[in-house]
Amino acid sequence: MIRAIRNAPEKGEDELPKAPLLPKDDDFEAHQELVGMQAGDVPVTYADSSAFEKDFGFHPSVTVEEGLREFVKWYKEYSF
Repeated sequence: MIRAIRNAPEKGEDELPKAPLLPKDDDFEAHQELVGMQAGDVPVTYADSSAFEKDFGFHPSVTVEEGLREFVKWYKEYSF
């Protein structure tokens, strides 16, 4: 899951439900279970695709906004 963090990761505050890119009528709280870091969790992640773009001509075709909207659509269809 994509995490949008405003606060330090060690605070464990997931800001995805508050991100202005997501529809306000989605009820993320109903499906939220906050747990601590699990074995194998990576504390900070990011991607720099510039080398891949240079070597293979890769150009992202989906914006963050589109990706989040599609994620929400998928989540609603497949979550229980």
